Amino acid sequence: MASGKQISGPVRFYLVAYNLLNFAGWLRIFIAVIIFMVRGQPSFKPLHSAIEGLLENFRPVIAAIAPPAFYNVSEPIATILRRATLMHGHIGSLVLVFQSLAILEVVHALIGWVAANPVIVAIQVFSRLAVLWAVVEKYTAAAHSPYYALLIFAWSFSEIARYPFYVNQLMDSPSYMALWGRYTWFIVLYPIGVLSEIKLILLTLPFNGQWPWVDSTGWTNRDWFFLCLIPLYVPGLFILYTRLLAQRSKVLGNDFVGSKAVEAMRKREQEFNARLRRPLGGSQLKKE
Repeated sequence: MASGKQISGPVRFYLVAYNLLNFAGWLRIFIAVIIFMVRGQPSFKPLHSAIEGLLENFRPVIAAIAPPAFYNVSEPIATILRRATLMHGHIGSLVLVFQSLAILEVVHALIGWVAANPVIVAIQVFSRLAVLWAVVEKYTAAAHSPYYALLIFAWSFSEIARYPFYVNQLMDSPSYMALWGRYTWFIVLYPIGVLSEIKLILLTLPFNGQWPWVDSTGWTNRDWFFLCLIPLYVPGLFILYTRLLAQRSKVLGNDFVGSKAVEAMRKREQEFNARLRRPLGGSQLKKE
C-alpha cells in the first residue's frame, strides 16, 4: 500500500493513523459478530447506540422482525441461523461507518499517496457501498438474511488481516504474520464475500417465477442495474483472485507456510543485527 515514491512525514503519520483506526473498527465488528453468534447477546451497546443516533437521518429504518423458526434443520443449526438473521440490528451502523470510510482509500490512490490502482480500488470500494446502501439498508429481506452475517464475517476477517499489513509497510517493519494473513486468508474469504453479496442482491430482486425479459412486471431501473451487475462479479473475482495469488507466490512462495517470506525475514533480521554490531564511527581514520 505504501507509495513507491517518498511520502512526507505528516502524510505517513496520517496513513498509519487511518489504517489503525480501520483495523480497530473492523476488529470490533469481527468480535461483535463472533460474540453474538456464540452467546446470542450483543456487545458494546453504548457505542452502537451512539453511532445509530448519528446515522438515523441518513439511512432508512429497517423494521425489526421475529427470526424464522428454521424447522427444517437441527436445533443447533436453527439457533445459528436465527442469530444470523438478527445480526444487522446489532452491527449494521458500525459496518456502514467503517465501510464508508474506505472512500478515502480511493482518494489516497488518486493522489498517489499509496501504490494502488485507483480504478481497481474504486471498483472494490463502491461495489461494497452499493451492496450496503442500496441493498441491505433498503430491503428487509437482505438486512435480515443469514447471508448478511456471513458477508460481514468475511469482510471483517479480511480487513483485520489487511490493515496491519499496510501499517507494517508504512513503518518499514514487515511482519511475517501480517504478510501471511494478508496473502492467505483471502483464498477463503473473498469467495465467501462475493457469494454472499450476490445472494443478498438476488433476495431484493422482484422475481415472479419468470426471468424479467419474459415478464418484467414490477422491475425498476434499480433492479435491472443490479441484475446486470451480478455477471460482472465473475470476471471481477477472477481478476482480483488471480492477482492476489500471483502476489502471494511472489511474497510467500508456493507453499502454504510461506517459506520464502520466512527466509526473507530471517535475512532482514540478520542484516539488522549486523548493523547494530557495526562500530558507530565506521573504519578508523589514519592519524596525520
